[in-house]
Amino acid sequence: MVQETNEFTIERYRAILVRAGSLGYRIGPFRAFDGARDRPALLLRHDLDHAIEPALRIARLEADLGVASTFFVQTACAFYNLLADEERARIATIVELGHEIGLHYVSARYTGAKGSEHLRADIALLEDLSGQPVTAAAQHVPTDGEPVSLEPEIAIEAYQPRFTEHPMSYLSDSLMAWRDTRPEELLDARASFQFLTHPENWTEGANGIGAVLDSLKRAALDATERRYEEVAAYYQRLLAERAERDRLFRARRGLPPRR
Repeated sequence: MVQETNEFTIERYRAILVRAGSLGYRIGPFRAFDGARDRPALLLRHDLDHAIEPALRIARLEADLGVASTFFVQTACAFYNLLADEERARIATIVELGHEIGLHYVSARYTGAKGSEHLRADIALLEDLSGQPVTAAAQHVPTDGEPVSLEPEIAIEAYQPRFTEHPMSYLSDSLMAWRDTRPEELLDARASFQFLTHPENWTEGANGIGAVLDSLKRAALDATERRYEEVAAYYQRLLAERAERDRLFRARRGLPPRR
């Protein structure tokens, strides 16, 4: 079911959450999920595939509404570097806002002789970044890979039947094209569902997945250009200050001055 792509806006996402709250939904992350019982449940999930900054905007919006969700983060993403200072800071802020950090993974990484070792290393990295136990995971593009068991390290996997089958439903904004229904229709029916979003789909103000990727690409190129300009200026300063810096370097280490 393909729709007009301009329906993906931050205002609409906020309206979905506000309406769910007004209808009495229990809204929360995977770590707090205890099933769809006395009232409908909205299980909130965000997959971080291309950038972390859009996720931070979603995290702040949800916190303003008193809502928490799970942000699934890749440890070896081609588009962001978890070890970079700005990305570490963004993850820390998402956690400070009350959200959960989970593992977003490609199943092939956790198969073979070193699969378990890779899994433990990735969990340890996310726990170091987030300061919280990592108990939930979600496979990246599950139609591209075979399922893999993450137990005993991870007990919660987003595609387990308890999160996707009756009495739960599953809804994804993948590629900005709904498959069968829209979130408002599920809210109208008071249905319990796992709602997967990719934050950049809602925050870039772009019509269509191609335009979203173009927007992210421009932002990444601009950031890379700024970093190179900053490094070039820093290196020029090092050259201009080399003699004094060398003197201080030797003094700190108890070395005699250069002759």
